[in-house]
Amino acid sequence: MKLFIISLLTALILISCSDKQDIVTTSSGARYVDVVTGEGRSAKEGDLVAIHFKGWLVKDSTDLFSDWINDSTKYSYLIADSYIQGKEVRFPLSEGTFVKGSLEGIKGMQTGGKRIIVIPSSIAYGEQGAGPIPPNTDLRIIVEMIKISDAVVAEMWDLNDSKIQVSETGLNYIIVEEGEGNHPTDGNVVTVHYSGFFEDGKKFDSSVERDEPFSFVVGNKSVIAGWDEGIKLLKKGGKARLIIPPDLGYGNVAKGMIPPNSTLIFDVELVDVK
Repeated sequence: MKLFIISLLTALILISCSDKQDIVTTSSGARYVDVVTGEGRSAKEGDLVAIHFKGWLVKDSTDLFSDWINDSTKYSYLIADSYIQGKEVRFPLSEGTFVKGSLEGIKGMQTGGKRIIVIPSSIAYGEQGAGPIPPNTDLRIIVEMIKISDAVVAEMWDLNDSKIQVSETGLNYIIVEEGEGNHPTDGNVVTVHYSGFFEDGKKFDSSVERDEPFSFVVGNKSVIAGWDEGIKLLKKGGKARLIIPPDLGYGNVAKGMIPPNSTLIFDVELVDVK
């Protein structure tokens, strides 16, 4: 009997140690556990990844790596869910392109893999918080890796500035390719690929790098005025450079990494019109 108890205790200790070894702590301080390993190439910094994810606030430190999806007591902590929206999230894998502090936790994942990642507040949104994330709050996300592919780097098109035309509103533009069919009108749904740059050539956004075309309804003010006007100059398959002054852009309001009173340059392709 004594021998049996000793054997049982030894087995429990080994299981406990194995569980602890499953939790990986990265150099940044994030921790993760692989729920499903996946297969194929491992995601590295700079790769283009497509994922589904759920995100929770961490209100207590218990059961961080257990199944929160079916835990009703944790439901109120849920703040993000790409599955509900039915759309994958795509981004180049680098710091700042997804949840802040998540980079080291996502690196190394394989297609089909699922990983629970706990991000301490110190490398997430810290004392300031962000949106629904209160100050000094740790985050917990579960990531499902859908696809990993080589990164695409969007460069500003090499165009001749002497071809710039100016509209009555002050929009500067260059028609690179006009396209075919009819010009979009108010109410049409258009799908575009774009890359956005500041006047100094620094890139601030690109649907091309995410491999994720952007769709919007023309004329319903869901985009800046310079876009609504500029897209109407093209036909399906057309390409243009739009040089948008602040009064047709975001004006004196900061928008993410875009400072107030910024002139914005967009290289755009009209992929589809409906």
